[in-house]
Amino acid sequence: MNPIQLSELAEAFAELGRSMQFIPEHIIDTAHIKNNWFTPENTRIAAQGWSVALQPDKITQWLKDVKPGDGSKKVGIIMAGNIPFVGLHDLLSVLGSGHSAMVKLSSQDEVLMGHAILILIQALPALSERITLTESLKGIDFLIATGSNNSARYFEHYFSAIPRIIRKNRTSVAVLDGNESEDELVALADDIYTYHGLGCRNVTHLLLPRNFELKRLYEAYDKYIDIVNHHKYYNNYMYHKSILLMNLTKHYDNGFMLFQEKEGLHAPIATLNYHYYDEVSEASTYLEQHKDELQCIVSHIDAIKGALPFGMAQMPDLWDYADGVNTLEFLKQ
Repeated sequence: MNPIQLSELAEAFAELGRSMQFIPEHIIDTAHIKNNWFTPENTRIAAQGWSVALQPDKITQWLKDVKPGDGSKKVGIIMAGNIPFVGLHDLLSVLGSGHSAMVKLSSQDEVLMGHAILILIQALPALSERITLTESLKGIDFLIATGSNNSARYFEHYFSAIPRIIRKNRTSVAVLDGNESEDELVALADDIYTYHGLGCRNVTHLLLPRNFELKRLYEAYDKYIDIVNHHKYYNNYMYHKSILLMNLTKHYDNGFMLFQEKEGLHAPIATLNYHYYDEVSEASTYLEQHKDELQCIVSHIDAIKGALPFGMAQMPDLWDYADGVNTLEFLKQ
């Protein structure tokens, strides 16, 4: 297998970042036809995020401690397909570590991930020897798999003999203190509604101070009023609305999102859970109790450790690892 220098990989990654600004319209349209959740807007948002993340200086910083291998170790990657390019970070981590990637694409994201892989190989042809698309992950040395809680149990059993990262369902939360500016609340809308709420970095639960006026959220979220015109989102909205109405469950409805006071962390599409707290320490306790289910936290409260600014949940850097597990460190084994 041809050796690849770290500098060559870094340049190929940077070229992918540059190409994200110019994805051909036929690729965007085909991805949308294949998966209706991948609207052109959602694809462009994801592509822009990758364009920002794959800046040359950021790539250099991310890979500065890596000692590339010779491609002899095979890493199986089972990709999710809930949002555009969601499996790309795992692929870049494997290639950046100098290993070979055995990739099982999600049927929901074959078009965009296929395009990204083609760009990488065009930028660095030697990568054609290190990327294999497959349905069978046999003879691998590592596994990185993303899926539901049910599929995670299967992965744990089937791949129990090898080192593995297996990701389950996670979601994100926001902690408010009532002093948020209108701009911050509008930015929070991006954390909630981007990708129709399908990502693990989407906020599905709000922790609110007692006496917080929900009307402030209604006004801030008006920028997303057209989301209800997406037929799949609308179907989810009407389905969950019907259940709440039939069960006489108290809720609030802004015309495209259902708000329910409920301590449960996960909320279905087109719904948002919230509950109140009296002291910030109560919110911190809640976050600690659910830390294994959380992807990220959004807040401007200093006491909420590790929180992201409002509007930044969907803009991770290369070193913002899913589930907090450093993929590059894992692949050093």
